[in-house]
Amino acid sequence: MVYCFSGTGNSRWVADELEGLLLGQRSQELSKAEDSKEVFGLVFPVYAWGIPKVVEDYIGEHLQEIEAAEYVYAVMTCGDDIGYADTVLKKRLNGRLDAVFSVHMPNTYVCLPGFDVDKDEVAERKVRETLERLPQIAKDINERKRTTEVCRGGAAWLKTYVLRPLFNRFLVTDKYFHTTKNCFQCKRCVRGCPLDNITTDKDGHVVWKHENCTGCLRCYHRCPAQAVQFGWFTKNKGQKIHDFD
Repeated sequence: MVYCFSGTGNSRWVADELEGLLLGQRSQELSKAEDSKEVFGLVFPVYAWGIPKVVEDYIGEHLQEIEAAEYVYAVMTCGDDIGYADTVLKKRLNGRLDAVFSVHMPNTYVCLPGFDVDKDEVAERKVRETLERLPQIAKDINERKRTTEVCRGGAAWLKTYVLRPLFNRFLVTDKYFHTTKNCFQCKRCVRGCPLDNITTDKDGHVVWKHENCTGCLRCYHRCPAQAVQFGWFTKNKGQKIHDFD
């Protein structure tokens, strides 16, 4: 079984590519049904050098099922590095993490000064390099290899254990989201929110529910008029418009 959470599409694209490779490489002697009982995979993006709250919640609800698997792996997508996100994940899984990989995908975080989407050539390079790496990751998974192959980056401990709690406390929120006068009420953000956290008021204006935002920024990146903004932080920032999913 593979669990995938994806906000802007990067992780969904990786999960789809990986699934095809796993099926293509899998031994014909082992049926898909038998294999799915033995393996549990997670594919998701790294948020603030840790794991998204929605992924933490899912793990909490399915921990027994995950622990019962013979082999548990995770593939994390990131723009640059993951800090100690793999350690956070392993602790949440009660140590049941046999293999973990990180792959680079186009940057989508734009809610702080100095953070913006990648230039096209950088984004294309990341996708190309990940495509080249995924066959080996699939091979390692099919062979049940126990390994940690991640891009931890510099100041990893500081990022995960000092900056991440501050980030989650103050910036994983929907209270700064609003729409500008460019909004023509297409409701793409409403339909696309993976946690159903966006709706419209009686006048048809887009509003956030303040219930369970996970900070994926799908609403921002998918807005065709770039009318969705996060306070003043996203002013003049780019969008990741590659439709991977």
